[in-house]
Amino acid sequence: MRSTFLTGRPGPRTFALAGVVAAVMLVAGCGGDDNSGGGSGGGGGGGSSSANTAEAKKMVDSAYQRPTKIQQTEPVGKDIPSGKKITWISCGIAICEFQGNLVKEGADLLGWDVTVIGTDGTPEKVINAMESALRKGTDAIMTTAADKDALAKGLADAKKANVPVVTCCSLGAAGESSDYTFNIGSPDQAAVIGDVLAAKTVEDSGGKANALYANISAFQILAAVSDRFKKTFKELCPDCGYATLDIPLTAVGKDAPDRIVSYLRSHPDVNYLILSEASALDPGLTAALQTAGLGPDKVKIVVQGGNEQVWQEIDQGKILATQPPQIYSYDYAMLDALARKFAGVPIKPVKPDLWLVDKDNIPTTSEVAFPSVADYKAQWAKIWGKSAS
Repeated sequence: MRSTFLTGRPGPRTFALAGVVAAVMLVAGCGGDDNSGGGSGGGGGGGSSSANTAEAKKMVDSAYQRPTKIQQTEPVGKDIPSGKKITWISCGIAICEFQGNLVKEGADLLGWDVTVIGTDGTPEKVINAMESALRKGTDAIMTTAADKDALAKGLADAKKANVPVVTCCSLGAAGESSDYTFNIGSPDQAAVIGDVLAAKTVEDSGGKANALYANISAFQILAAVSDRFKKTFKELCPDCGYATLDIPLTAVGKDAPDRIVSYLRSHPDVNYLILSEASALDPGLTAALQTAGLGPDKVKIVVQGGNEQVWQEIDQGKILATQPPQIYSYDYAMLDALARKFAGVPIKPVKPDLWLVDKDNIPTTSEVAFPSVADYKAQWAKIWGKSAS
């Protein structure tokens, strides 16, 4: 029995900002209306004779294996300059603070110094942090979910000063950009998470899933995952039930559990609930479901993301499985982009790790995140021509 999980619960502000596939959701776009849609098809009772459960199981088995190698395979190949001054702009919540410490850990391998500037995640405060870093002579800026429109002034000033800005989990394509130097974890890259969540739902149900996908459409970067989930879910199980419920941003950290419970009560055939972002939608949910008589014996929960509370609820069997945040791979990939930039070699895109976690393989931890690759630090050090000792 695990004993090292934290039981504390973050506040509503944390939920509203907690990020996708490992990032803070600072790019909340248009949206916020409460729109529930999609038919609640008849998959909950008899199942689907056309379900491809064998393919679903194959996908799940593959994703269930813990990765042993980081996604970056090409060594930098040239000396990486040491002594660089890096600025990490944090949003001030737990996962951002965790990332700041992780960036410092990786930067130590490169002989770089990291300054963390805390903000509340609003564009105004992030721009102010960027301007402050530029005035103090930073060599590079790192942040998450850099909205190129909202941060236009800061990005333009950084470009004028020839200071690279590297981000993760931002809208737009992965790779180099005219707006910021490099983006790790684009929506297109994150979309494959939808495949894993869909396969788990079909496989666990034996092709008898009637699924409700609870989404936060205001977080535009989530759209690629939800679209892929629906596509793969219907391909694997054409007759399984599927519906969506949009949770407005104003409900996150407030009445989101009540909205979900209300839908499930009025659609008793639903037997699987998928959360597009667990850190935002899970708080208070499992207790509300249990009170409503909708515990794991009636409705199983599959999620993306998570935190200490989610890890605990997986261990307790309240949540079936998750694709956890890929904070380690994202942060080290951002550092890798800067290392290649400073070494004068092409920056190589890196995909996030995929690792499906349930109560049988979740690491024992009290941290907000954990690495997919156990010896990630040594492997990145080798890529950079450095020592991890």
